Amino acid sequence: MAAAMLFGGASAATAEPQADAPAAPQADAVVMAPVAAPAVGIPAAESGAESAEPAFAPVSTSISVEVGPTAEEIAAEEAAAAEEAAAEEEAAAEEAAAAEEAAAAEEQDSESEEQSETREDDSASRSNERSSRDDSDSSQNNESEGSTDSEESSTKESAPAPSAAKGGSILATARSGIGTPYVFGGTSTSGWDCSGFVQWVYGQHGIDLPRGANAQGASGTVIPRSEARPGDLVYKPGHIGIYAGGNQFVDAGNPRVDTTERNIYSGSWTFVRVG
Repeated sequence: MAAAMLFGGASAATAEPQADAPAAPQADAVVMAPVAAPAVGIPAAESGAESAEPAFAPVSTSISVEVGPTAEEIAAEEAAAAEEAAAEEEAAAEEAAAAEEAAAAEEQDSESEEQSETREDDSASRSNERSSRDDSDSSQNNESEGSTDSEESSTKESAPAPSAAKGGSILATARSGIGTPYVFGGTSTSGWDCSGFVQWVYGQHGIDLPRGANAQGASGTVIPRSEARPGDLVYKPGHIGIYAGGNQFVDAGNPRVDTTERNIYSGSWTFVRVG
């Protein structure tokens, strides 16, 4: 066996070495058996640790995303706003129309009253004209009867001018009624119409005037405008007031102006002196 090993060793020396060839076991070599390493025990974790929850528990989170109004919602809101604005405009227009109708009705009532008084005055004027013509004819026929009749006729044509104190006192009373509401048919400070106002003013000075503008205009003496004094009557068919001097008078005109001092507006006015 030793010779074979020597022969084999010589053959191996002459042969080319081969890479990674394992060395042949030598005789009498001691083969070392692998030694098993002793198992190392790892201490078991405490029983409490086994049931413990993980150190980092998952966190439950929720993300809220707000979404703006859609195009349909925006369009619906705009349409609702437009409808509301249209309804408000319609309501405002209806209120304005109602106010105009009320004002027109008041104006129509005032015009109706003036027309009624105008008709009454026309009748009274025609009666006065007939009476004036009769008086004129009688005066012409009786001119030869004496100077007494002539003096009476002159007195009838021109009334004596009232004293400044009396006229001023009547005007002051008229001005005290400024602001009183116009009330058709009224005769007191709670509300009156034009003739009710004049009747009240003169009544405060002991002068009893009839009711109605036409009757009051016929109750005194007609005078030229140039001779008019404060306190005289300013009359036209259907309306009457109290002269304040210049181109002013105090009257209860209508529900729009109530009782006020204002310009004598255009019309066929007559100045009348009472007493």
